[in-house]
Amino acid sequence: MSHAIPAPAAPARAPATTTTGRRGTRRFNQYSVAGVLIVFVYVIIYAYFREMLPEKWSVDSAKILEILNYGGTDEMDNSFAVTAALFSIIGSDNLDVFTCISSAIFLFFATRNIRRTGDFFSRLLLIAPCIMLNMFAPSKETVVLIMTMCITVTTIYFRTSRFLTVGAFLGLYAIYGVFVRNYYLLIVGAFFAVHYLWRRPLKYHFLAAILAAGAIMAAPSNILQTLQSPRDTSNAYAEQIGSDNRTAFTNIASPATGPGFLVNYVYAATVLITPVLYFQTPSDAFMQLMIAAMLIILYKARRWSKRDPTQFEPRFFGSLFVAHILVQLIFEPDLGSFTRHLTSVMLYLIAIKVAGNKRLIPGIQR
Repeated sequence: MSHAIPAPAAPARAPATTTTGRRGTRRFNQYSVAGVLIVFVYVIIYAYFREMLPEKWSVDSAKILEILNYGGTDEMDNSFAVTAALFSIIGSDNLDVFTCISSAIFLFFATRNIRRTGDFFSRLLLIAPCIMLNMFAPSKETVVLIMTMCITVTTIYFRTSRFLTVGAFLGLYAIYGVFVRNYYLLIVGAFFAVHYLWRRPLKYHFLAAILAAGAIMAAPSNILQTLQSPRDTSNAYAEQIGSDNRTAFTNIASPATGPGFLVNYVYAATVLITPVLYFQTPSDAFMQLMIAAMLIILYKARRWSKRDPTQFEPRFFGSLFVAHILVQLIFEPDLGSFTRHLTSVMLYLIAIKVAGNKRLIPGIQR
C-alpha cells in the first residue's frame, strides 16, 4: 500500500486590503518628501536670505527686539514688553536660532500624514501665509506657534488623554490671556459656546446669536468701546506714521453703542471673510482661497462629529478655531493682521485633517 507524502501547501496570498493598508500607512511617501523640502527651503531662506524679505513682515518683531535690547518705553504695548521678557530668557544672541528651529518643527508637523493631493494643496494654502507672516522673525506669533504645538502634537501623534489636551489648552490660554493678549480669555469663553453648539441643530445657533446680540445690546458702553476701538486706534496710528495699508478699514458706526457694535461686527465679517468683494488683487484672491479651505475643513469636521460623536479632534479643534475667528472679527484692522493671527493657529485645522486621514486607514479605530 502506497503512502504518498503530500506536497506542502502553497502559502496563502495576503488579502488585497493588506497591501492597500500598508501603502496607506507607510511613513514616507511623495508628500512626506515634499514636506521635508518645504522645511529645508524655509531654513535656507531664514539663514541666508531673510534680509531680502519685505520689512512689513517684521514690524512687530522690531518692537520686541527694541525692548529686548534697549529697554521699554511708554509707547510700547504691554504685550510686546511681556513677549520681550519671555525672549530674554532665551537671550538675544540665541533668538534667531530658536525661532528658526521652533518654526521648522512646526512645519514638520504641519506637513505630516498627508495622504492625498487635495490634502497637500489645501495645506499649502494654510502654510504659505503662515511662513511669510509668522516665521521669519521672532514675534508674539512665535509664542502662539509653540502653544498650538503643545496642544495639538501630543494629541494627534502621541495620543495623550483628552483631559491633558483640554488642560493644556485652558492653562496656556489663561496664562497667555492674562499676561500677553487679553482677548485670548474671550477665545476661551467663545470656545465653550461653540463646543456646546457644535453638533446641535441650526435653531440652537440662531438662538445663541440672538442671546449674544442681546448681551451686546445690554453691555456697558465702555466695555464695547474697549473691545472694538482697537481697530480705529491701530489704523489711526498707522496713518500717523505714514504706513500705507491698502486693506485697512475702520468701524462704520460708533462701537460704544450696542447697535453700532453689531453693525461694525457684521461689516468686519464681510470684509475679512470675503475679501475679494472689497479688494481685487492676486493676494486677495489667494487669501479668499485660504479662507475657503479653512471653511471646508470646518464643515467636514462638523459632519464627522455628527456621524461619529465619539471623535474628539474634529469637535475640539474645530470649536477652538471657530472661537478664534469669532473673537478676531471684533477688532482686526486689516487683512494682513487677520491672516497673521489666524494662520498662527492653523495647526488646529491640521489636527482635524490628520484625524480624518486616520479614519480612512484600514484597521485603525478612531
